[in-house]
This record gives sequence, structure tokens and C-alpha cells, in this order.
Amino acid sequence: MICKLFVSAVVTFAALAGPAVTGIAGAEPAASGEAKKIKVGTLAPKNSEWGKYFTAWARAVKKETNGAYELDWAYNGSAGDEAGMIGGMRSGALHGGALTATGLSSIFPSVVALQMPGLVDSWAQLDKVRNDAKGSFDTAFEAAGFKILGWGDVGIGHVMFRDPQKDPNDSAKGFAKPEIRTPADLKAYNTFYISGDAIGSKFLEALGVSSPRALSVPAILPALAGREASSIDVITTPAIAAEQLQWAPHVTHVVDMPVGFGIGALVINKKFFAELPDNIRKIVEDTGKNTSELLTTAIRNKDQEAWNELLRTKKVVKLTDAEKAQWQTKFSDVRKVLKTEGKVKADVFDAVTKAAGK
Repeated sequence: MICKLFVSAVVTFAALAGPAVTGIAGAEPAASGEAKKIKVGTLAPKNSEWGKYFTAWARAVKKETNGAYELDWAYNGSAGDEAGMIGGMRSGALHGGALTATGLSSIFPSVVALQMPGLVDSWAQLDKVRNDAKGSFDTAFEAAGFKILGWGDVGIGHVMFRDPQKDPNDSAKGFAKPEIRTPADLKAYNTFYISGDAIGSKFLEALGVSSPRALSVPAILPALAGREASSIDVITTPAIAAEQLQWAPHVTHVVDMPVGFGIGALVINKKFFAELPDNIRKIVEDTGKNTSELLTTAIRNKDQEAWNELLRTKKVVKLTDAEKAQWQTKFSDVRKVLKTEGKVKADVFDAVTKAAGK
């Protein structure tokens, strides 16, 4: 495994530092210890799949600028949650970051349209929808003071759960709560949504969950790991996130139907980016774009591998067509609420739903 990761990192570095910067005039070599830092943040741990590619990107930038500039990553949420990172980008404490839709929506709320529940059924369909809308999203982010360096993915979301009233490692003791087969079954569980997630909060409201609980990403693991009656016992997440953020050991069941496709992006403060020297700006932009493209492929593959492992190690709840229809009805209801309440602008909603064929 160590050898495999090493080879992958070398290949990634070569891909980032090679074609993207062909023909770019090099920066003047930096004096020892004088590299200018481009400060970027992420919730991802350094040793995660995301962290591996971000580290390779940092090496590419440092190499291609002859050590004049370097990406200084704050991993594992050490620069704050995504709302905090965006605040840091606005104040200058940070220059950029790798954000999920939760963070991106703090800049342009309607971006959550890309991961509305039930909107798309495959990566290919997401690619079509996102490519169709990319120009308008890029423009909206620039108007808000940010530049998108590259779009990416977080994984395919599935419902995963356990019963905190019983020993999760002893299936013979049975369930005190129903298996989650329909949206209504979620009401028996201790649900939550990620702070700032408009979709999660609206979905729980549509279920009739009163005062749904909000958690930051770093707070999820301790909340899920608890075994008290009030501990979180259900999560909707991509398999790769469950694996690499250590949530998977705390669930016993997975539902086989995808809920949504998680998106993300690499962003940088527009003013800071514009003030970089022309050649440095091109290096950062081109290697950032390559990072997003390489990471997209890697995350999709790793997410599938992680999902296969969950299918092997957890109890799989296989929904009937009638049960799936109940979820799709609820998804449609939530999408409509996002539009009518203005969480997603009408023109954006209409464009993505048309592209998705909904």
C-alpha cells in the first residue's frame, strides 16, 4: 500500500508540474527561506486522498516558481470550518481553499443546485449539468470576489445508520428503531445537517423534524462515536468521506440508493489572485485546474472502492421500487422548496433541472 501511494503521488506530481506549465517563463529563484506563501485551507486530513493531491499541487507550484511561491495548506479544518475559511479569505488571513458545496454556497447560495437530492443519477449526468452551468457559476463567483480554479467532486451520498440503544457489534440484539427504508423512518433517528447546508436543513424540515441539529464537519465524529441516547445515529455521506474521516466504524447499515452527488471546488480570493505576477498566476491557475481534473477521477474511483467495502462489511438495506418512489417524491418536494424559498435562484434552478432532464 505504501508503495502504491508513493507511485501515485509521483505520477500526480509529474502530471501537475508538466503539461500545465509548458512554455511559461520561470520565476526568479527565491532566496533561501523567502518563498511567498499562498495560504489555503481544507477540511481534509493531510493523509486523505484529497490531501495527497493537494500536497502534490503544492510541490508543483513550488517547483515551477523556482521556490518563489508555495502553497501553505492548513489541513483538517485547522483554519476553521468552511464558513470560517471563507471569512479568512475575505479578510486576507487565507488566500484560497478547497470547499464543498456547503462552503461554496456561502459565496453563491445557488451553487447548491448542483447537488439537489435526486437531481442526477450518474457522474456523466452531473458532468453535463455542471458543464452547462459552469460559465454562469464562474461569473457569479467572480462577482462575489472569488475565482474558481477548478471544480471537483466529494462523492455519492448514501444514508448510513446504526442504533445507539443497542450494541452495534451484536446484530442478534435486534433494532429498537426501524431500519431506514423510507424518508419517514428517519424521524425515529437522531438526525443532523452540516452547518450552512441549505439542502440538509430543508430536507429535515420537510420530514417534520422540529429544530434539526446543526453540526460542523469536525464535530461529526465525536457526535457519531457517542453511544448515549442523544448521540447521532444516522448520516448521509459519500463512502470515501465515511472511510477517510473515520465515520464508517460507527455505522452498521447502508441504504443502497444514492441520495445525491457531492460537489466541490478550489477557490481563491480574486483580488489576491489578480495581484500575483502574470507568470505565477498562470502557474497557479493551470496546476490548480490539473489538480481538480486529476482529483475528480481519483475521488470517483476511491469513492466506488470505499462503497464496495461498505457493501461487504455492513448490512445493506435494499429498497423496493415503491420505497425508492417515496424518496424521489420527497426529493422533488425539497427541490421545489429550494426554488420557492429563494435558496436557489429561479434561473439557476430552471437551467440545472432542464440540463438534468427533471
